Amino acid sequence: MTDRKELILDVARARFDRFGVKKTTMDEIARDAGVSKKTLYEQFRNKEDLFVSVFIKEALNNRRWIMERVAHLEDPLEKIRQVLRITVGYHWQETFMAKVLQDEDGLYAPFLKDKYRLQVEEDILGIFADMLEAGIRSRQIRDLDPYIVAYFIFKLFQSVTYARTASIRGDQKDMDEFIDFILEGIVRKP
Repeated sequence: MTDRKELILDVARARFDRFGVKKTTMDEIARDAGVSKKTLYEQFRNKEDLFVSVFIKEALNNRRWIMERVAHLEDPLEKIRQVLRITVGYHWQETFMAKVLQDEDGLYAPFLKDKYRLQVEEDILGIFADMLEAGIRSRQIRDLDPYIVAYFIFKLFQSVTYARTASIRGDQKDMDEFIDFILEGIVRKP
């Protein structure tokens, strides 16, 4: 990616984060990035295209950031535990990505089609499924369908973080108990 395009994405992210997508104009982004509107439109078809690019960049950066923090862990159960803990903490910080995924005020949803949300979710499901498969191979996790279980772990987790389908917002101790509950269901019993 070119430096100019990166700069535009960073400027757009800051504007979207502060004002929402609806209230941000391409003129403002071009001005803040120090580029002409022509240059902006050479890089992105429209504001929706720019927002989706920002969203995908943020999703990839966040995934990389989380996975770097657990890369040293070899124990699949501990890796799952830490991914969940780190991600809960991340969503509690009210970051740009958390705001986009929560979108209670409709600031982003019109610009974020389901296919992009699903793309991010599929990526997350793959990460969980890979960790579950490693646990099955090491005989720490009982024999189960890793993709189905990854889906249920993700949906349970989603319900207490950004989706807010459950109005539970406990502290870290509560979340640790929730994570232990999930892991207890998949661990291989002696």
